[in-house]
Amino acid sequence: MATSEVVTPEEEKLNPTCVDEDQEDQKIESDRGRFLSIRSPSVTKMGCCGCGDDKVEPSSPDDEETSDDVNQVFSNDRSCTDILALIIFIIVLCAFGYFMIAAAKKGDIHRVINGYDDCANICGRITSKETDPQFRCKGADMKNKPYLLVNVGADGVKSRTCVTNCTNSPDYVTFLNRCIPKKITDSAGSLIKSLGLKDFFHEATRDLSQAWRELVYLLLIALAISLVILIAFRYMVQYVIYIVLSGAVVVCIGGTTYLWLAWYHEKKAVDKGLIHEDDASTTDYFVYAIIMSIVTVITILVVLVMRKRIALVVQLFREAGKAVYSMPALLLQPIYTYLMVLLTVFAWVYCMILIESAGDLYNNTAKNHLHYKKDIIIKVTRWYNIFIFFVMCEFFLGCQHMVVAGSVARWFFTRDKKQLSLPVAKSTSTLIRFHLGTVSFGAMIIGIVRLLRTMLASVQKKLKKYDNDCTKGILWCCHCCLWCFECALKFLTRNAYIETAIYGCSFCTGGRKAFQALSSNILRVAAINSVGDFVLFLGKVLVVALTVVAGIYLMQKKPNLQHPWVPILIAGIFAYVIAHVFISIYEMVIDTIFICFCEDCAKNDGINRPYYMSRGLMEFVENSKKALKVLEERQASTS
Repeated sequence: MATSEVVTPEEEKLNPTCVDEDQEDQKIESDRGRFLSIRSPSVTKMGCCGCGDDKVEPSSPDDEETSDDVNQVFSNDRSCTDILALIIFIIVLCAFGYFMIAAAKKGDIHRVINGYDDCANICGRITSKETDPQFRCKGADMKNKPYLLVNVGADGVKSRTCVTNCTNSPDYVTFLNRCIPKKITDSAGSLIKSLGLKDFFHEATRDLSQAWRELVYLLLIALAISLVILIAFRYMVQYVIYIVLSGAVVVCIGGTTYLWLAWYHEKKAVDKGLIHEDDASTTDYFVYAIIMSIVTVITILVVLVMRKRIALVVQLFREAGKAVYSMPALLLQPIYTYLMVLLTVFAWVYCMILIESAGDLYNNTAKNHLHYKKDIIIKVTRWYNIFIFFVMCEFFLGCQHMVVAGSVARWFFTRDKKQLSLPVAKSTSTLIRFHLGTVSFGAMIIGIVRLLRTMLASVQKKLKKYDNDCTKGILWCCHCCLWCFECALKFLTRNAYIETAIYGCSFCTGGRKAFQALSSNILRVAAINSVGDFVLFLGKVLVVALTVVAGIYLMQKKPNLQHPWVPILIAGIFAYVIAHVFISIYEMVIDTIFICFCEDCAKNDGINRPYYMSRGLMEFVENSKKALKVLEERQASTS
């Protein structure tokens, strides 16, 4: 089990950050006897979720001391973590500001939006003059000429001209401040017309304008169903999980039986001469049947071996339901997060357009045109903008993970849940005061990996003319390795945030503790990530399915719709987004409770130091029967 520990409230006052476990044990020798009432469950002896060397030795009741401060879990004396990473993060943002200022000095966003002519005069605007004689044609009032017309000469040279109206030329039409050749639009129009899409677009737009109220109702229905699904996960998840596992086993057995019967009938037909041997699929069926048989055997063995871990998954879902019910403000976190991510996307697009418009003016004497040429700073800014976009998205998502983890960990390690006060607000305050550096650390690491993947994709695009099997294989392997590394890094980072939320330790220490906890419980982690994630996916599918059914019912009441499936499809897409937003929070809650469960097992023994976990989770602890017996006796003596 993990060597990481969960500390008692008194221990946190002495040692609020992550230190050696031996030092923590020495500091808490005088505080072994703190007990509160715990409900008495019926338990089963199973493997403990902690390391043997993390267990504390029992002591007699006479040696125990009591403490009045029994509810505080997290120390108010936490220190700031990963300050260097936060400083680097701020420097990175300041450097981006410097690059964007340089791009703004050399750029004008209207060069991309409006376009400019051969003299670098922006269409629809007044352009300032240049003092350099070679740029003497620049500087004109183009307010009355807002459209850019591009002509390609017989020699292939493009000429750019600002015009008053594109309709003056019968060969062009207007599109986004540009004069587009009519043959291009005619080709696109003929394609749309041949596919029957021209009337479809008009009819679909009219249908949406008529059914917008029903579309809003469907979104509200999807929201309500998502909340109901979260409640059902708490009380009915065991039936869903067992149905899913039973269905997987039945499908595997049925598929194996079908393939073996198909192979038998095919072979029998060949033996009787009904099918020529060259036309038969005997070998294919035989190979498929063997593969399916292996998959079936593995599936059955995995279900049998992991049946106890699957029971833990069921209980974790129940605990997650309790946590969400106790802290409904957790459901608001995705709204703030995705709003910030959306603003980041808008900022990235604006900066990208500004960077693409930037450059140093130069005279292309061969074509007698003025252009803007990008220097090395602008090219670096282009990639820097992408990197900042990745980092900021991961930063906001990391803040959400940290807030959720901190709130759930505080809830888990509070014995009297009724005294839990504003856990989400306190977790947010703790994040801002102490752990922004940790989130910055994780965001920059993931951002670097994603930038490498983007650069590799760009290199692959440029190497298409040298494309061959060897190049494809090398690039594919690089893509695969980076993708796998990014997925593993994201998974470890999420769990490192949980450890930081519990102990207030740095990113590296939290990552080490998370790795130890997860590697020591690899089967339980596999059960949670496979069975748990699949159940959550089924929850999303159920939300979409019920929303679509409700949409079909509502659209039947509007017979004037030409394409009722269009608003139903849009409602289904938004329903999936809504379900994903809420269920992603549920997933983080489950991961946090699991880590807290492991740390509780590793730190406490249930006798001298009672467990924080609930009655249901105590069924999966090794010495729960003995611990409960002692607690019941002491509870009876105090009553």
